[in-house]
This record gives sequence, C-alpha cells and structure tokens, in this order.
Amino acid sequence: MDRNVRWFTMPVGEQISNIGSEVERALRYKGKDQRKMLNFLNKAIELIERSQIDPKNVHRIRELGFCKEELIDYFIGENIYGTTEDMLRKYYDAFI
Repeated sequence: MDRNVRWFTMPVGEQISNIGSEVERALRYKGKDQRKMLNFLNKAIELIERSQIDPKNVHRIRELGFCKEELIDYFIGENIYGTTEDMLRKYYDAFI
C-alpha cells in the first residue's frame, strides 16, 4: 500500500502524534548525536509534508507549515522563535 494512502487514512491527531514521536527522538539526540538528530528531524519534516498534502488537512496547511518552519529553526537554525524543548513537547503531547 502506498505510504501516503495509509497516512491519509489516519485521523489528524494520529498523524500529529506520529510526527511528535519523531520530534521526541530528535530532542533526545540534540547536542549528543547530530546525525541521529538530523535523521529524526528529517523524518518529522517528511511526515509534516505528507500531512500537508492530505486532503482532510486542507485547513491546516498553514499550521503544518509553521510546525515545519519552527522545527527547522529550533534544530538547525538560529531559533528566532525562541522555541524550547518544553514547548515542543507540550504541543505534540497534546495529540497523544
């Protein structure tokens, strides 16, 4: 089965929860193992992008885009948004 088809059958909360799992893994390796951190970050971004093209999420495209932007900024950018590890955990844990 096409990965997008399976992803599209998930409720949005489950999609975000899966993204959050990858974010949690990236957080675990931030400052410890750059390669692993980037792998988990890239997986989270891939899942966000998959959610953005899911027809049921058409009204969430901007929020998902900001999530992607914020993750990139936090993990590899200058953290211009002032995001904290706690803020990320609170956002994604809300979907568990």
